[in-house]
Amino acid sequence: MQLNTIYSALTTRIMPRMAIAVTNHGPTAVLALEGRLSLGAPVDEFRSTWTTAMAGGAKNIILNLSKVTMMDSSGIGTMIRCYSAISAQGGKLKVVGANSTVRQAFKVTRLDSVFEFHDTEESALA
Repeated sequence: MQLNTIYSALTTRIMPRMAIAVTNHGPTAVLALEGRLSLGAPVDEFRSTWTTAMAGGAKNIILNLSKVTMMDSSGIGTMIRCYSAISAQGGKLKVVGANSTVRQAFKVTRLDSVFEFHDTEESALA
């Protein structure tokens, strides 16, 4: 086997990719994340997705975290950068469907008072 193939196989198992679906509702992009939002490829993919959405004209971003099983400090840090970028252009970042494990990460860091949480995408879009 070539070294590239071995490295690719190992990083795919160690750093799984994050599935992210994007839907647009006027000036709002809804990013539905699935998996672990953690250091490495998942955080890189998330950052790339929200920056692309903003470059494409999104003024607001809704993060649907209902299928996110875990978030580490890198994931939270990237969410803070997203929040800062959206706020700087006068938009809003809203969070939907965070489970108790993910929600606890926000409570521990006291960011639960910074982010706007909703139970459904519909209420976040309203």
